[in-house]
Amino acid sequence: MAGTTPVAFDPAPLHLGLVMTFTATTKVLAGQIVSHHATGVSRAVIPATNATAGALGVALHTAEAGELVSVAMNGSVVKIMLSTDDGTADAGDWIGVSTVAGCGVVRDAAIHAHEATAGLGNAIGIALDDIAAGASTVGGTGYILISISPPWTASS
Repeated sequence: MAGTTPVAFDPAPLHLGLVMTFTATTKVLAGQIVSHHATGVSRAVIPATNATAGALGVALHTAEAGELVSVAMNGSVVKIMLSTDDGTADAGDWIGVSTVAGCGVVRDAAIHAHEATAGLGNAIGIALDDIAAGASTVGGTGYILISISPPWTASS
């Protein structure tokens, strides 16, 4: 298993639900899952990781820092990339965000409290297709329905 090196790819929308434009505060690649930038920055996005704010959507094109980027949000059907070259997902799996910028990981409902392992506290959406493994350092890609879940938190 090798970690994915994020690359730009066509998210090839099958359906666009809500789409909004944000400012990229760092370079955002086409197809990356994005999240809100840190507090104090309005309508700005960065590639999402399990250490950023909750997932917001998927970048529809590449944007350099300071440029505008269109983001497919709830109700959209787009391709995402998994975070490891041997990672797979089954249709119906919930997809969260991994430690790899802009890449997804299957959310295991049994371990939502272990966010460092499972990804962000909210899911970006649900896999519509089986997603096959990638190759070398490129993760497999497949379609998801973007459906942002509410945050999951560890019970006390």
